[in-house]
Amino acid sequence: MSKDVSVIIPNYNCRTFLPKAISSVLQQTGLNIEIIIIDDGSTDGSNEWLNHAERAFNQVRVIRQVQRGVVAARNNAIKKANSEFIAFLDADDYWFANKLSAQINHMRKNQQCVLTFTNYLHVDMQYEGIIDCFSFWPEFANQHTNQDTEYKTITDPLNVLLQANVVGTSSVVVRRDAILAAGGFDPTLRSASDWDCWLRIAMLGDVAFSEAVTMGYLMRPNSITANRINRLEAMAEIIERIGHHPDILPLTRKRAKALLIEFYGEYYRESGDRLNALKHALIALSLHPHKRNVKNLLHDFKYLLVPNIQQGITN
Repeated sequence: MSKDVSVIIPNYNCRTFLPKAISSVLQQTGLNIEIIIIDDGSTDGSNEWLNHAERAFNQVRVIRQVQRGVVAARNNAIKKANSEFIAFLDADDYWFANKLSAQINHMRKNQQCVLTFTNYLHVDMQYEGIIDCFSFWPEFANQHTNQDTEYKTITDPLNVLLQANVVGTSSVVVRRDAILAAGGFDPTLRSASDWDCWLRIAMLGDVAFSEAVTMGYLMRPNSITANRINRLEAMAEIIERIGHHPDILPLTRKRAKALLIEFYGEYYRESGDRLNALKHALIALSLHPHKRNVKNLLHDFKYLLVPNIQQGITN
């Protein structure tokens, strides 16, 4: 029997986090759900736990593959899904109650809507909240009011999402036919394949979002800096590809470039290269002046100037 929604969970050595993720799916109500877990060659005991989960819960279907990465895992699961809608959940994230039903209901009522997403909460390893996603993105501020939890259709989603990478993968629901038409996740990209995929889907129909915080995104130690260069290079490639689409505005291209330069500044800042961080903060601010870039610039000035001032005093 066809399911209402297929939940795709790629797993690689996330045995510690799997119970919380899967429990959060099983707690969703009002829908006939299948949970497709693609294990990508785990070596941490995930397989034993997944064997148990598959026996215990008839919604769970486990597919195993030789380690090929998250893109191959997601694409593999999409092909095997048995529903009109697909939801994504990373193995170390988790959903709040009633997350899925509101999204599916909106998309059923709005047949032109090909993708929905929600706000989400960054949490630490103790699952304490840090900051919600939408608050981090002033580029997205004119789209929302921080009050309405109903789903709203984005005007010109391609331009909006290229300059604000605001879509959290574990908050997304897509139509299966739309993601297949878009070509799924691009295996040639070394990172940021999710952002690229949402942009290509945005070319096919309406995109809607809710300001409701519906999931927790776990900030694991070193998860931000790991493979940072790969992500930056992939972002540059995506901006170059999508930036030449005829519907992309010149202002969007400028702000997307500012976003990339800002992220390079973050990389240099975390690497201790304060001079390059300052240089990139200045360029990003000149391309797109907003509070986050001002804050970065002041931060870099402080760290460059204070040691020099102290050295002058001691001399």
